[in-house]
Formats: sequence, structure tokens, C-alpha cells
Amino acid sequence: MIMARIVGFLLTLTLCIGTAQAQGNLSELISLIRAESPHQSDSLRVRIVEITGPYMERKRDLAEADWKAIDSGLSDADSYVRDQTGAILAMITYTFYEIRPIRLPDTTRDLVVARFGESNANVRGNAVRTIGVMAGGVPANLGTQLRQMARTDASNQIRSVAMAALAMITPPDLETNEFWVQNLTNVSDKDVRGMVLSAFRLKAPSDPRVISLVIDALKDSDRFVRQEAIAAISKIGKPAESALPLLEQIRDTDASLRGNADAAIRSVTK
Repeated sequence: MIMARIVGFLLTLTLCIGTAQAQGNLSELISLIRAESPHQSDSLRVRIVEITGPYMERKRDLAEADWKAIDSGLSDADSYVRDQTGAILAMITYTFYEIRPIRLPDTTRDLVVARFGESNANVRGNAVRTIGVMAGGVPANLGTQLRQMARTDASNQIRSVAMAALAMITPPDLETNEFWVQNLTNVSDKDVRGMVLSAFRLKAPSDPRVISLVIDALKDSDRFVRQEAIAAISKIGKPAESALPLLEQIRDTDASLRGNADAAIRSVTK
């Protein structure tokens, strides 16, 4: 998944967390962001690290007061405040995802979904990221909106994030499976094929037609497409066992992808 802003923040946090001692809560943080909009002073950057650090280290859960502060920030009239609040929420939910996904209160979830329509690309991108990793999975009723974003958003980054969130809908509906089929068969658009395959890194497809097209992508001339196909097959596992000959061929002929191919072989044969 494309998580550049989140990864950048995590690197900053890693460098700063050892010296940050003072704590606070998200209510204080949103108030400070609101007061300094549309800029951040050095002191505010330090305060962001201090307050978010315990959440990012998974030592502190979001409390009721935190959710109220987040709701306030997400609904603020100032786009900058909505942007910063959405980025903080996306960072926290992403950090918790693999260990213990966070369940959003209904009010917060509705506010996040409302941000899908923002003109600010950062706001709508972080909104989709948050929905994509929240506990309980992506609601099926968001499929139409996510498909539209995946097809038409002006930002390729958000199109990719929308596809990743779309892949998290379980079970996928007919329209979503058709979306995967349409884009995986479009061999002339390597970028879109790569985005679709990348979307399966967290959640494997279950439709046999889609799995077959993922396997076919191992033969693509584009290295990125092949790499993402291998990663998707590692996630799919046994249902993609017919990929074994192609994976073995890649393992034996492409040194740069040998390790990935070995991992996929173990996945489909276990």
C-alpha cells in the first residue's frame, strides 16, 4: 500500500520518541493544530510526537475523549484541521492494524467516510486508509464509492489506496470481481495492473477468475507487475497452486525475484 506520509511520520517518531516525555491527549493536540492553522511550529511538531507517541507504540488506546476530539477535528470548517486530524487517525489505525485493528465508533466512521469527497487529496486519502484497516472490515455499501475512486480519482496514489480498501470488502460483490477482471485483463496499462495486484497484499481474492488472472500476471514483461503478482499469490496460497511451474521458472531465472518466488512456492505448496 502507498503510505508515504504515514511512513514518514513513523520515521520521525522513531527518531524523537526517546526524548519525548511529556504526554497529553488528542483533545489538546487538536486544539493546538486548530490554533496554529495553517502552519506548524517546531514546538507543535514536538508536541505531536509527545502526544501521539504512546498510541503509536500501542501503549495507549483511544479513549472516549479522544474520539470526541477526533470527531471535532474531522468536522472542523478548516481543511487544514481536517487534514491533520485525518492523518493522525490514519497513522494510529495503521499502526494497530496487524496487532489489533481499531473499531471506529459509528459517528467517527461516518465522518471519515464523508471525507472521501474532500477536494484535498491528503484528506480523502487518509480517510480511505483509515476505513481500509479498521476492525470489522470495509462495509460492503462503500463498494460503489471505492470503485469510482479507484477508476477516476485524479491522484494515482488514492486510486491505489481505494483499490486496497476495496479488496478488504468480504465477500466481494459481483461488481468488484468484475472490476478486478477488467483491470487485470488490461495488459496495456501496467500501472493499473500493478495497483490491482498490490491491493491483494493484505486481502487475497477468492474468485477463481481473478486468481487465474493473478497467475497469468506472472508472465508479464513488466517486473513490477510480476513482483506484485508473486506477492498476491503468496497471500492467496493453496488456491493458486497451479502457479507453481511459473514460480519455479521465476525462481530459477530471475535472481532479483528469487526470494519472493521461494516464499510464494512455500505458500502454494503447504
